[in-house]
Amino acid sequence: MLDPHALVMPVTDDPSCAAFVRALLVDRWTPAAEPDAVADFAAAADGALVLVAVHHGNFPTLEYMATVLRAMGRRVVAIYLQGAPPQGTFSAAVSCDGSLARLVGFVGAVPSATIYVQAHGRWAFLGQLVAAVRPDVRVIQEVWDWMDAFVEPTHEHAFVEDGLFSAPELAMIRISERWVRTRSAGFVHKHGGAALDAVVADACVPEVRILPCPPRAWMHEPVLATPGPWRLVHAGQIKPSTSSRRVFGDLHLLPTIAALTDQGVHVTAYAAAIAGSLDDALGEYVAHARRDPRFRIEPRLPIAGLVDAMHGRHHYGMLLYPFDDDLLVGRRHLQTALASKLFAYLAAGLPILVSPELGYMAELVRTHGIGLVVPREHIPTLARRLDDVDHAVLCAAVARAQPELGFEHQLPDVLRLVDGSP
Repeated sequence: MLDPHALVMPVTDDPSCAAFVRALLVDRWTPAAEPDAVADFAAAADGALVLVAVHHGNFPTLEYMATVLRAMGRRVVAIYLQGAPPQGTFSAAVSCDGSLARLVGFVGAVPSATIYVQAHGRWAFLGQLVAAVRPDVRVIQEVWDWMDAFVEPTHEHAFVEDGLFSAPELAMIRISERWVRTRSAGFVHKHGGAALDAVVADACVPEVRILPCPPRAWMHEPVLATPGPWRLVHAGQIKPSTSSRRVFGDLHLLPTIAALTDQGVHVTAYAAAIAGSLDDALGEYVAHARRDPRFRIEPRLPIAGLVDAMHGRHHYGMLLYPFDDDLLVGRRHLQTALASKLFAYLAAGLPILVSPELGYMAELVRTHGIGLVVPREHIPTLARRLDDVDHAVLCAAVARAQPELGFEHQLPDVLRLVDGSP
């Protein structure tokens, strides 16, 4: 059994975060998995692609990849640090119930030449941890969002003051992201256009940029609009007005929703993963839904279920946000952002409404003709604009785009990186 005090990683060597990381390791070094469970998983992992994930939630690319690979006859197994793995997705899967000791036990036992780690933000050091435990394997790491772009150094104090991160935690994230770009066997991340080049300018290991698209089998034909009010859907994070305005102001969506429903537009919001009930986490949205029948708020659905639920019930998917001038989220983060919800909307057959500040996503929408770019000042008159748009033309563009925006299109590049092919 490894001693957490004996682990050596860049984040345990750097004085800016070493004490923080050591304390985290010790705190999460709860009892290891039973030997029989480790042996059973190791046997199941023989000949399979091994995935390591923080949790199942807003980052669905592992689910997409496993679905496509298993349809091709390739076995995929997964180790989840927190929460339950999605059922029916992997050939075998285990949950570590938050225990790093259990994760290390499973990682140490798998007979694999490559381990694919999906971890970013405060868990970005997991790639280093896997490499420290298994120096004999190639570690490929998928990074969902680059915190270096989200938290610009000049604004770091605000994120600390508002309690989102501690200073040692931010140092740990920056060191970990640099390790991914320079010392892993390669990394996978979301495409973000030309502006992303500067974010990963120090990279000296192979990289693959992907579009986080669901498998083609999940996709539905667009449904043309019928007479009646426009129906819009938002899937993913929203925040209450009590959360930090300077960091999360763009996610304070209730005023935008009210501006839409005041025009007779119907809006449904599917929440992201939250702690507790909708009433507890998003009470003001629940209260607004009780007052206004044109607005509904629903709990989070697994991505496949979400795509099915949105199909035929809405006319447009929303990526509309109020980006205040004093928002401290890095502008490069906004320019390069690539939300998985965009592709979930497309899989459901929905055209997209997107804010122009989301530069790369707005570019995708314009290039494929699959929706509208809507500046914030146009929100109060959006219903009239939608009345003047040929919804059928947008739906036809969505149908044309769907075949090239399935995960199958991304998979060959990812597999070349995983397999160490040129």
